[in-house]
Amino acid sequence: MEAHALRQYGSTGQYTSALYGASLIYEITGEEPRVIISNEEEGSEVVVSKATVLNEYLVTVKDKVIHLLLLDKLLNTAQDQDAEVSNQLLSTTITSFAQAERFLYKFHCHRTLLSEIDKKVMEASEHIHPSSDVDQMQNVLQDVLIQCWETLLKKHSPILQTDTNFQDLLFRALDYYVLGRLHEMLWWLVCERCQVVDQLVKTRLSHLRHANLSALQLGVPANYYTPLPAAVVELASLASVESAVGRLQCVNSSIDLIQAQAKEARVTLHQYKDQEGEPELALSTEEVVALLTTVVVQAQCSQLVANIYYMTHFVFSVTEDDPLWKSLGLLRLALENIMKLDVARLPPATKNMRKELSLQDLMQVSAEVESRFETKGASRSIGDITALDLQLHQLTQQIQLSTQALSETHLTERNSASRRSDRTAMSPTQDSGKVQSFREFLSSIPSSLRESLRRRQSQQRSAIQSSLHG
Repeated sequence: MEAHALRQYGSTGQYTSALYGASLIYEITGEEPRVIISNEEEGSEVVVSKATVLNEYLVTVKDKVIHLLLLDKLLNTAQDQDAEVSNQLLSTTITSFAQAERFLYKFHCHRTLLSEIDKKVMEASEHIHPSSDVDQMQNVLQDVLIQCWETLLKKHSPILQTDTNFQDLLFRALDYYVLGRLHEMLWWLVCERCQVVDQLVKTRLSHLRHANLSALQLGVPANYYTPLPAAVVELASLASVESAVGRLQCVNSSIDLIQAQAKEARVTLHQYKDQEGEPELALSTEEVVALLTTVVVQAQCSQLVANIYYMTHFVFSVTEDDPLWKSLGLLRLALENIMKLDVARLPPATKNMRKELSLQDLMQVSAEVESRFETKGASRSIGDITALDLQLHQLTQQIQLSTQALSETHLTERNSASRRSDRTAMSPTQDSGKVQSFREFLSSIPSSLRESLRRRQSQQRSAIQSSLHG
């Protein structure tokens, strides 16, 4: 009813609804029959819809004359969007700032309110400065999020207001939207707090990379070992994501890629050996952490501790049982592993992994791989063929095809010796005091979300339910 209560707006003959404000402009024409026309802008297009006035009544209420118009159909309002959205909730996900912004702006009832939200964000930024402690900043930000969430939610139909999936989607979108606008300020403060410990981690990561740390040395079965380039690229992009919840999504995506690539390697090996039954696809937590450890080392993520601190304190829309939150726990375990590792005490790698090869080196590796597969012949059940062997075999075949197709292309030899010359024997710091300070710092970062936020959200949900059913 409130959506259909029109108020005069601007020039004579223009009206807005009491509920949606200026996001929808209506005009009542004087034609016969009279109609109400609503004009909406959808990108570059203007959508026009009409409702015919069947009859008109004048009613006096408190000395005011109210016009009641009997229409042949409902006005085109955001309620129509709500009906469409309710059918798409299960397939809707928000995993980036761009998706969050599109989700918020696609509702007509949000558009006038988002400018007010931007003002609240600016007001909240005044409380973010070096003298503010983390608890104070969290309280300010969660107040803004709860207020914005409740304000937007009340603009929707009762069906969506009480739908927990929509409530969570809206809160996740606001988490991206609000915290994304404050990212630079928050991230600078977090980096300042974590810079000393991050330098210690950076030194350790550099050492492990030069030591060619392999997942095989961390206990991953040799048969299932495979490089994880997609996961490395995903995690290396962490610094380009401008919100805490976005970075948490990035970590989760990296772990998903690790599991997908590892499972694919196991399936490929199982099929190659013509083994019966189904391959063992489930990775243990230890295997996931070991693989994630090597991915972190290869990605050489800068400010890793700051990122963990940032995601722990400034993500508000993720519950403790969400896969996103569990992925943060796995990253913490990987970081603890990294700081405890002593390369000298690890078992030697079964293969001398080299990440950079000259043309001659590549040709030699190709010949060795092909000779191994030729000697095996049809004997695919022999156990020393691994997932890595299969990947090298496929790469070798691709190189051969490429060489044949581009036989006239002159390949320039890369100076591998000069590239390897900078691999100095960098050893990790042996200062036990620094390592201990790192452990104390990491343990001081809480591993659970703020209970007050969860409690306030629950109270707001109950209040919305009561107001709609009371």
